[in-house]
Amino acid sequence: TPLTKGGYRGILASCSSDRTIKFWDINQGKCLKTYTGHSNSVYSIAFNNEGEILASGSGDRTIKIWDCNTDTCIRTLHGHTNEVCSVAFSSDGHTLVGVSLDQTVKLWDSRSGQCLKTWYGNTDWALPVAFSPIPLTPLTKGGNGGILASGSNDKTIKIWDLPTGNCIRSLQGHGDFIYGIAFSSDGQTLASASTDSSIRLWTVSTGKCFQILQGHTDWVYAVAFHPNGILASGSADCTVKLWDVSQGKCCQNLTGHSDKIFGIAFDQTGEILASASADQTVRIWDYQTGNCCKIISGHDNRVYAVAFSPDSKTLATCSTDRTVKLWDWQTGECLKTFVGHTNWVFSVAFSPIPPSPPCEGGGIIASASHDQTVRIWDIKTGECRHICTGHTHLVSAVTFSPDGQTIASGSQDQTVRIWDVYTGECNRVLRAKRLYEGMNIAGVKGLTAATITTLQALGALV
Repeated sequence: TPLTKGGYRGILASCSSDRTIKFWDINQGKCLKTYTGHSNSVYSIAFNNEGEILASGSGDRTIKIWDCNTDTCIRTLHGHTNEVCSVAFSSDGHTLVGVSLDQTVKLWDSRSGQCLKTWYGNTDWALPVAFSPIPLTPLTKGGNGGILASGSNDKTIKIWDLPTGNCIRSLQGHGDFIYGIAFSSDGQTLASASTDSSIRLWTVSTGKCFQILQGHTDWVYAVAFHPNGILASGSADCTVKLWDVSQGKCCQNLTGHSDKIFGIAFDQTGEILASASADQTVRIWDYQTGNCCKIISGHDNRVYAVAFSPDSKTLATCSTDRTVKLWDWQTGECLKTFVGHTNWVFSVAFSPIPPSPPCEGGGIIASASHDQTVRIWDIKTGECRHICTGHTHLVSAVTFSPDGQTIASGSQDQTVRIWDVYTGECNRVLRAKRLYEGMNIAGVKGLTAATITTLQALGALV
């Protein structure tokens, strides 16, 4: 090709969250060409067998077909309704497969751009998790373990009875993935944030949605309740909004971040709100005035979550730079950096109560990572006390129970796991019943390998 000046060998293509595809001369280490056109991160690329055509899958929900001889995009494939995370060519060089977070696999004719087939049935992911602050509720029928809520990419919220591990309610109404959930301080209301750009408010005891909050212009990633019942939300539209829940109206709009807002949290007094953003900063907001009173910088990549300590003096953050940091939010000083995760860190939480016996100096935090682990850290020493393993996919959320004895984690392996804070052991695995749960397909004739894999993912036994 023109890029290789006489052969296909020695050329490497790479894709990036900077929305570009680059071609490199391996021998010289030089960038030969940059392709632009995607409007979001590029997650996957693949050459056809001849090396003349390149396909790219992106967070902008499209697949682009590139002619490597002319360096032009010759076709854009539309059809997926969420990020395209993987693409591959078949051996004939013309048929292309795309895998997306919309839970489908699509087969395309790369020459015509026609979608030849769509496979449904990819199982859904457990994403956010939250414990009810009230340990006893009517839902638990007198049980002593309270309830847990988890959000999922199947557009539902599951309510779990912790003592039994049973899913006791499924809340439906959102039109897309659910990325954030939060209980009100009295445990009676649950808020959910979705990629359908809305926030829904649910009555926990009935499972009914009583309010839909609309106003964000992009995905809503996070929600948090103020002690007085006001709700805060953070969105990909770079704003934090404060909502009057009773009236369903936005009462304040906080602007300043230059990229998506992934996490928000109130301190214990409700006077301070913190927001974590893909712009690599944390902003501290005065709740009464809506003014930004501090910008905290120090992470080398996107900041995904933020949490206040029980005494409201310390702030914890986590980032795709693979670290967890503790801050004095009033001065902006970084007090400690926790290193150990081997991939992005998506969630961090403080224990509400120092464990008994307490850590030396008191206090622990937990973090959840793309490396499929939950880590429990000693705040004073910075040491990792436990590495909780068992999830088989990235862990996107972590939270403590109100008594501080238990940790819940949500993962893209479709499960919520319950961990013992003191031992780091998994006490329970919560999984919603799947479409073919328990169906025995051992010995069934006529099933392809792909069909068997799909049925297994949906609960079938082989």
